Amino acid sequence: MRTEITKKILKETTDETKLYIRKMGDITVRIHQLMEKKNISQKDLAGLLKKQPSEICKWLSGEHNLTIKSLIKLEAELGADIFTVPKK
Repeated sequence: MRTEITKKILKETTDETKLYIRKMGDITVRIHQLMEKKNISQKDLAGLLKKQPSEICKWLSGEHNLTIKSLIKLEAELGADIFTVPKK
């Protein structure tokens, strides 16, 4: 039963939504990796970014649509690229 429901949901999910979910997952995994590497907690990151810990929690759970500005702030504080844009 559960498999049939899953198949139905996946069939009805747009390619755009699937891509969004995959990319957002990639971004949050990358942020977690960088935080672990620098031994930074979500609370520490919130302090560095002057944000509430609850907002960082939303960012890292995929419940928030990160802006480019937010991603750049994260990259600056974590000292590494989170995403890259291919160059010609």
